[in-house]
Amino acid sequence: MSAASPHQQRLEAIVREYLPFVWRVLRRLGLSPADADDAAQRVLLTVARRLADIEPGRERAFLSRTATHIALKAHRSERRRREQPVAVLEHAEATAPDPETLLQKRRTLARLDALLDELALDLRTVFVLFEIEGLTQEEVALALDLPKGTVASRLRRARQRLARLLVTRQIVDQASGGVL
Repeated sequence: MSAASPHQQRLEAIVREYLPFVWRVLRRLGLSPADADDAAQRVLLTVARRLADIEPGRERAFLSRTATHIALKAHRSERRRREQPVAVLEHAEATAPDPETLLQKRRTLARLDALLDELALDLRTVFVLFEIEGLTQEEVALALDLPKGTVASRLRRARQRLARLLVTRQIVDQASGGVL
């Protein structure tokens, strides 16, 4: 039995470390769980094909950019199909938290997804990568091939839009800034 090549070892390490990150980015960019699974596979196939082009230490930026492009392509394809995604119930594992905790978490995530759906895709993408996935503005700029000033501007506009939505949806009290 031969040992794995350095190329295969690096690919396996990237998959192990970054697959959850890729899936979260795809979900927060509006893909259903099933579509995010398919898109994550496409991202990983792209990584496998282009592994030699990915500079060590730049994997996260490459994955962000690839996931964003694949999510945008999926959105364009969905608009052409004019199909509405069907909500899929997720099954909790036996070791999961109690049902009330799970329900509260799902409601919170559903509210977040609903708010993110209100953002234009360019604003949403920058917001998700920076605020939710924790990329730096420089990493977001690199991932999306944008100037840093554009990233900062989109991030500011996304935050302003979300703040207005929180107030209009009566999630946050405008006077105190507290959650209602």
